[in-house]
Amino acid sequence: MKSHLNTFFVLMLPIILIVTGCKTTKQPNFYLGKNSNIITSKNYLDEGKKQLDKKNYNEALAQFNKAVKIDSTNGEAYSFRGMSKYHLKDLKGAINDYDTAVNLIPNFGEVYDMRGVAKAELGDKVGACEDWNKAFEMGFNKAFDLIDKYCKEENK
Repeated sequence: MKSHLNTFFVLMLPIILIVTGCKTTKQPNFYLGKNSNIITSKNYLDEGKKQLDKKNYNEALAQFNKAVKIDSTNGEAYSFRGMSKYHLKDLKGAINDYDTAVNLIPNFGEVYDMRGVAKAELGDKVGACEDWNKAFEMGFNKAFDLIDKYCKEENK
């Protein structure tokens, strides 16, 4: 009898797991509204971008804060949060976020460019030129104009 019970439980366990919806992957605990739609870092990132386009920098910042709270490895969210901080005149905060973004996405040339602009506004011309050159080396050609204007030997 004991052998039959063991066999029964071994055979029933996979069926129970399938019926109850047991999952082996970790699911995020972020939900929106009554429909229980999962909110991801990307959702907040997308909403933040919309707010940034509308020049609602404080609201954009709030959305990007939520994005990085959910996923602290989202380099794109850090770069856009840096843009929000830049527009809110928090240049040091912007540079910190750009630093995080380039650590997470090392070949993100545009972030080097943006960090260079923030450094230039803080008076760090050498750091700005280093970042613009790095951006240009990565194929971000828009950095060339800044290099040409601010980083040539005769402009130092």
